Amino acid sequence: MKKFILILCALLIVSAPFGIYNHFKNKGDIVSVDIPSGIAAVKIADILKDNGIIKSTLFFRVCLKLSGAAPMLRSGSFLLNKNMSSIEVIWRLINDSGAKLYRVVIPEGWRIEEIAEELERNGIIENKQSFIDAAYMQEAEGYLFPSTYMLPKNMKPEEVIAIMVEEYKNKIKPLIASSNTNMNERQVLTVASIVEREAALHEERPKIAAVYLNRIKIGKRLEADPTVQYALGFNEREQRHWKKGLTLNDLYYDSPYNTYRYDGIPPGPIANPGIGSVKAVLNPEFDFDALYFVADNNGSHIFSKTYNQHIQNIRKIRAK
Repeated sequence: MKKFILILCALLIVSAPFGIYNHFKNKGDIVSVDIPSGIAAVKIADILKDNGIIKSTLFFRVCLKLSGAAPMLRSGSFLLNKNMSSIEVIWRLINDSGAKLYRVVIPEGWRIEEIAEELERNGIIENKQSFIDAAYMQEAEGYLFPSTYMLPKNMKPEEVIAIMVEEYKNKIKPLIASSNTNMNERQVLTVASIVEREAALHEERPKIAAVYLNRIKIGKRLEADPTVQYALGFNEREQRHWKKGLTLNDLYYDSPYNTYRYDGIPPGPIANPGIGSVKAVLNPEFDFDALYFVADNNGSHIFSKTYNQHIQNIRKIRAK
């Protein structure tokens, strides 16, 4: 094994001038790859190439030959990134367990506690509270990318968090970095998380984002119900994390996340937004000067520029 490590290090040094290091910087989506037991190295190379994990089967086989690692490759299911270097793939196929993977769906707009419950329910983690504690310690709210994951059972919370944050870095971080927004990354995520909780229809996201950005621009409080729901936490009576029947007293709940009481953008995201909501914040509805919206009875919203119009819209909806 020591010899294998030394050879891999040598391969890294030799391959550097040929741009092989670039593979480490440009990894793609995470893919579940099944390596059957007892197959030849050439077949493994073909499987990896067909799944987009490696670019060259020849270079992969050369690395295997020089390192003598072929007998150490494991069979099983592996979570690998597209566009990995052959050297890293070999390392993973030797050191990862190859355990059976299970499909877990994490929807857009869930908060840390909901994600923890789903992971525990599927046996991915043993204890949801451990995940919750670790996620809050890392300030991971907003950075746990909503997606479908293939994961083994009984993972450490930190391992799951790392996978979800890595997906965030691949899918969302580049969008923010390449935009011309005057907000920082955390502020974009925070506003996007509010949009995610408000929008029922995908096409309304840019309009809802525009309303909140308009309010921020003129220094008007966001007054977003989801921020109050987040601050209140789990509601025992409704048995849900997002209290549905907010009262006037709820709107006065003292929390820096309560945008009815405090100005500006909350301290951080209130949920984990998807790509659509982030794009809406980065590209809000053009020339849309509404400052208010209210949900109608069909899942959409009615937007208005003035408070008087807003009140009239509320009365019309209630009359229906």
